[in-house]
Amino acid sequence: MPFGDVTITLEDVATLTELAIDGDAVIVDIPDEDWSAMCLRLLGQAPTDLGGGVIRITCLRETFDELPLSASPQTTEQFARAYALSLMGGVLFSDRSGGSVHLQYLLLVEDWRRAGRFAWGAAMLSYLYREMGRSALQMTTSSSLGGDFGGWSALLMIWTWERFPHTSPLHAVTGAQITQDAVPRGLRWLSAHTR
Repeated sequence: MPFGDVTITLEDVATLTELAIDGDAVIVDIPDEDWSAMCLRLLGQAPTDLGGGVIRITCLRETFDELPLSASPQTTEQFARAYALSLMGGVLFSDRSGGSVHLQYLLLVEDWRRAGRFAWGAAMLSYLYREMGRSALQMTTSSSLGGDFGGWSALLMIWTWERFPHTSPLHAVTGAQITQDAVPRGLRWLSAHTR
């Protein structure tokens, strides 16, 4: 590793995750309509427990567990939005709430063509850096060790293993399953076993 190159870059995000780093900025605004109306419009259902525009990811997964075989195109889109919302709240933009996601993210997948133009990788990386910064500030302003932060912490772990191989777990993946040239490269660590 070259001197000074000790941080996760957009290039790392692109190669490790295959998420787009170029495109429209991921910007969410609080909608004018109420949360229940927005859920009804975009998900086809309005959960009763929407405290402050936040929904539990487990509620999403239970409600949208299995797409019916005879689902209409509209229902299929609603299930896809619920899945994308749980992915955003549980992986890409997770926070320290313990498994909740803000419904503002639902607006990002209202129009699938628009959603495909977003720079998801760039947004995820900036969110991860913001969350790590918040955690560091929490450690300096309190007596606790802090340490909890949101964002996709698995990217940090995979990046560390890629850049500092001596810290990586042994991975027992055969060449037929996932090769060294796996795309995205982060798949190389899918079946990792710790030393």
